[in-house]
Amino acid sequence: MAEHPHPSLGDSHQHDALPTKTSFRVLELLLGEDDDPISCILRLAEWVDLPAYEAISYAWGDPKARVPVIVDGKWLNVTVNLQTALRHLRYRDRPRLLWVDAICINQTDIPERGHQVAQMRKIYEKAAVVLIWVGHDTADHQAKVAVDSIITISDFLCRKLGIPVSELASVDNLYQEIMGKARDVLPLPNECDFSSDAMWKSLVWFYKHPYFTRVWAIQEVNANTKRLVHCGEEKVLWDRVGLVACYLTMETTFSRAFGFTDAYCWWAATMTTDLVQPKNFLLMLYLASNFSSLDPRDVIYGLWGMMQIDKGGELLEPDYAKSVTEVYRDSAEAALVNFDNTDVTLYVQGTEDPSWVPRWNVPMLFRNPFRFGKPLPWRPAGNTSPIWDICKETNILSLTGFITNPIEFVESYNENYFGNRILKTMRRSLSHVPFTVHQLAAVATSVSFGLNEKSEPEEDEKNVHLLTLRFVAYLKTALEDDEEDTFSAYVPAELAKDSQGADGSLFGKPVWDFTYPESSFFITQDKLMGCSISRAEPGDVVFVAKGCTFPLVLRPDGEEFRIRGFAYVGGLMRGEKKASDVRVVRLR
Repeated sequence: MAEHPHPSLGDSHQHDALPTKTSFRVLELLLGEDDDPISCILRLAEWVDLPAYEAISYAWGDPKARVPVIVDGKWLNVTVNLQTALRHLRYRDRPRLLWVDAICINQTDIPERGHQVAQMRKIYEKAAVVLIWVGHDTADHQAKVAVDSIITISDFLCRKLGIPVSELASVDNLYQEIMGKARDVLPLPNECDFSSDAMWKSLVWFYKHPYFTRVWAIQEVNANTKRLVHCGEEKVLWDRVGLVACYLTMETTFSRAFGFTDAYCWWAATMTTDLVQPKNFLLMLYLASNFSSLDPRDVIYGLWGMMQIDKGGELLEPDYAKSVTEVYRDSAEAALVNFDNTDVTLYVQGTEDPSWVPRWNVPMLFRNPFRFGKPLPWRPAGNTSPIWDICKETNILSLTGFITNPIEFVESYNENYFGNRILKTMRRSLSHVPFTVHQLAAVATSVSFGLNEKSEPEEDEKNVHLLTLRFVAYLKTALEDDEEDTFSAYVPAELAKDSQGADGSLFGKPVWDFTYPESSFFITQDKLMGCSISRAEPGDVVFVAKGCTFPLVLRPDGEEFRIRGFAYVGGLMRGEKKASDVRVVRLR
């Protein structure tokens, strides 16, 4: 047994100050047996003379559940999960040089935290290996069953895809390879020869580990291609873990039947694929909002090292002296500067304060066409750049644009009760029935946000007409049998006849793929029809800012306004009213 002298009670560790902003510490984990206390020595490291070290990626766990380890002969409290990881990673016959945030960074020194976080991507990038600690094993050894299953399934997938395991890390986007190109040729997982209840039980257990939902894990795993996952005493390459996660999320029917909807497969699958969008930090933050962090600021700071920002990047540099509101507000300003448009306002859900600042720590699975990362052609204000100003004392954003007439009629918009209520709202506003083809096309494009079943924007008249036919076919099935008279009264007979060969099940597919909060179908006083991502009210207004992709629904608040959310509005999206008189609108 190794010698581990115990520090005196109350003899707590204090970090020595780092000599420069780029200096960092590495941890020499001393050898020991299973029951020996964790003991280590901190050593100074510089980039010009870099020692060979490994970096640990792990989930902190409960921050209040603390246990002591010995650092430089003194006590330092760490989380239980870190102590468990160090115990599993410790060698019995020699020391091991590691980097781990909770010990190597002085967590009580605010400036140091900022400086160290700013170079964390480099720390993981330069590590010999990234050691991913998922968690400890169970009494019935689920870890071995899970790891063996991951190896079996990933070998099968690599054979089917024609990709050697050694080359998985070089594939640009495994998630799209599985979900897009290969899903039609791959069998469902439960249809494979290797399928067993024990396999699926162990994999549900494995992918339920909170590690996969960590914001910090995104940067840590992407910084290095040498990544080894540890679960108890078992080890497996990260590339295999990510590949199998992609496969398990391929078909919703399988995921639901075998319990994977309660696991974190999507998180594991997208962490090194769809989330890697260095030029579009808004899309990264949107996806990362579904991950977790103990500090809300870390949704941004945890990804900062992955962002490639041409202008305004200094606004996002890690600074823990800023409040959460300041950090998120500065992210909105950085987006205005970098992208030269107002698209950052499309990521608010109508509950924020200030209303124009996205809350990146709140999951954003609301109706958002940007989740697919595809550019959209809509230019309601024409080809313009935003004119904006931010008052940091009052947190008010001023934007230049034009406002339409107020919203007059509103109806809740939800797929589960779509048909009759929307049609009756149209009847209250419009002067005649049946509705014209143009009016039904405006509704069809609005409630689908202008997207077809492949999430591609419908721009030309031919495609918009096909979208309208699918909408009418959908209405036919959505209305109950006893509402046949409603359909006949509202839909022109010729259009109804033309729609008979259309597939109504394809209408609205990209919009209805997820469970969304309540949205609104609305009609303005000047008969513009649209759909917003959150609940609108009569008296709200539609605002088109210069440099926008979508209009915003605003709610008056004294002399200012609050954003309720973005909207698709027929008759606005292609700049039909771009010549309207503009004004400065102050958003609180």
